[in-house]
Amino acid sequence: MTSKERVRRAISHRAPDRVPVGFEATPAVVNRLLREKNCRNFDGLAAYYQIDICDCHPDYIGGRTKAWKEGDIALAQSIYGGEVRLKDNGGETHAVMHRYPFSEQTTIKDVLSFDWITPDDFDYESVKRKCGAHEDKALIFGHEGPFQIATFMMEMSDLFSKMMLEPETAKALFDRFVQFELEFYERILIAGDGQIDIMRPHDDYGTQQSLLFSPALFEEFFSENTKKLADLAHRYHCFYQQHSCGAVRALIPALIGCGADVLEPLQKVDGLDPESLQQEFGGKIAFHGGIDTQSLLPFGSPEEVRAECRRYVRALGANGGYILMASQALERDVPTENIDALFDMRNRE
Repeated sequence: MTSKERVRRAISHRAPDRVPVGFEATPAVVNRLLREKNCRNFDGLAAYYQIDICDCHPDYIGGRTKAWKEGDIALAQSIYGGEVRLKDNGGETHAVMHRYPFSEQTTIKDVLSFDWITPDDFDYESVKRKCGAHEDKALIFGHEGPFQIATFMMEMSDLFSKMMLEPETAKALFDRFVQFELEFYERILIAGDGQIDIMRPHDDYGTQQSLLFSPALFEEFFSENTKKLADLAHRYHCFYQQHSCGAVRALIPALIGCGADVLEPLQKVDGLDPESLQQEFGGKIAFHGGIDTQSLLPFGSPEEVRAECRRYVRALGANGGYILMASQALERDVPTENIDALFDMRNRE
């Protein structure tokens, strides 16, 4: 069974030959593993760990980015129009919003007249190359969704004020970005020519304790656009995978109703334990991730990592419906022996 067949069977709730596996890590971790495993490139690393999913997101060619310094502060312009501060975290660079394009005074006219990123800012030939290089792999693409992008355009407190006090302006902001995504994603799917398996927008709807807003507000502001995106994926025989960190269990019924096929990353928070997820939602939506990157992978033993992997596989993957992966991208604090334990083939049976 190829990786593509394996992943498609699992998401369709049919038992594959083994549980499929995904991989995400920061560049520093990837470079460390390349050295330690004596791999020339990421394809070699994917072969080493027998990873089933590969990215086919198009390369950005829009030329909107630039970097500069203000004193000792390193800044960059994002492709969406805001400015980010580049912070070094012990060898990893993280971008933190510094200046937002929109403010509390933003109007619908401001939203509509803004110089938005366009689908022409990406190279779709790169999609074809990536698909051609990984024909046996399950192929995935996607980037930040309408809520996540809105938090890059406006401070979150201002965004929530708009949602409550000026809902039409908030909807215009969300809808304007989805307008871009629908064309952008369709052009990716067309370039993939039937080879792409998963469309994955990123929207973090939860904190580690609760949702950021109620299910009723999700229905008001995000349900219709989520359905549009899921429908687009399905028209091209592609699965729709919703990324959301945080405690999002209360949104799972709404996501299923919108047509979501997969939920990830199953952060280790209240309400997302694999046994109860399977009991309530087994067969209705597939799950991806769950192996904790905050405590277990950095600080646990390899034996504890293997035990947790087996727990998730047994709870969620007995008859398909599960893809094994860490709950977030692997960072520098995760030792190699725990990464090896995560991807141990014995976990996949």
